Amino acid sequence: MIAGGFRLESLKQKPGETAQARHPTVAVSRFGVRGSIGAHVTFASILEASLGGGLGYGASVWEGQAELAVREQWVRYARGDAAIAVGRVLDDATFDFVSVHTGDLFYTDTYTRDPLLFSGADFGTGIRGTLEIAPHLTAGLTFHSTNPTGLTGTLIIGGKLAPFDRPFDLASAQVGRSQQSLPDQNLHIYFGTPSLVYSDDVIDAKAAIQMYVLDTQMSIGNDDAIRGYNVRGDVRLKLDGGRLRPFANVSRNQNEILDPADATMRLTETFRSYELSGGVDYDYEDKNGVGVQYALVDSREPGQHTREHYASVATSYWLEPELAIGVRASVYVRQVSGDAEATGHRSLFFTMRLVL
Repeated sequence: MIAGGFRLESLKQKPGETAQARHPTVAVSRFGVRGSIGAHVTFASILEASLGGGLGYGASVWEGQAELAVREQWVRYARGDAAIAVGRVLDDATFDFVSVHTGDLFYTDTYTRDPLLFSGADFGTGIRGTLEIAPHLTAGLTFHSTNPTGLTGTLIIGGKLAPFDRPFDLASAQVGRSQQSLPDQNLHIYFGTPSLVYSDDVIDAKAAIQMYVLDTQMSIGNDDAIRGYNVRGDVRLKLDGGRLRPFANVSRNQNEILDPADATMRLTETFRSYELSGGVDYDYEDKNGVGVQYALVDSREPGQHTREHYASVATSYWLEPELAIGVRASVYVRQVSGDAEATGHRSLFFTMRLVL
């Protein structure tokens, strides 16, 4: 999968800020292998040459600093109605339904990636089992026991850990700084997700609850951990023979937070957030079509209430069965309690993508 193109940018900043808008050319690609061995074993190993941050400002290619990320690396054994996968696994029950036509950069930019992460989209080092319990209905269970940087689901956990806004930022702060370029080994998370997925010719539906315990100081035995949960549900209809696909998603997260003055103690207050998103795709001819999607991420913690809005309108036209061109307009707006004005940015994308 290879995509690239051009992005026009417009900024809305706080009074006094003077950053200039830029109009970067962007590129992202994924490459690897998927396969099967015999009748019961499948596997995948997929890497990504990244966009260079959520706004595609760039990653070095000459000095060994190009950002290569592991997307999936798993082996799966299936027999009958049951299957188990280990490695860096993807829990599809935790991913929102999204517009196909807004995926011109494979959902790696701020406008399409961040709503997924803040709703609990989860893949990383773990184990995933599934069991078909009835026609069209599959139960799943995913489990992680790793550093917070070892799974994307950690991003839903809020609450400041000085000097960072979220626990994930504390865990990742040492990446590239320590001798082995490893994340902070003093943090560890247990993360489990039971789920149900239903799919037939007319409707797709998913429900899951993500439960977690995060220890921020493994070197101390009597400190308080952060416990929390995220409840989520998603539905998509397939109308007019699958050409018209409206969808909606909702998630709600709540977790304990630690005292900024003494990170071994919990506060009585909690961090609370929810995500609401929805949209529609319409394919007017084969895979050619238009799509719209919108997401609201609302979070509250002591002393701060933040709302973030993400909206995109896009169209795709497939020149060949594997090659498409696209145009997308996207908007991001951030509102913080106490700030007189909202901030954000707007972008217009012109892209081409190849999917083999």
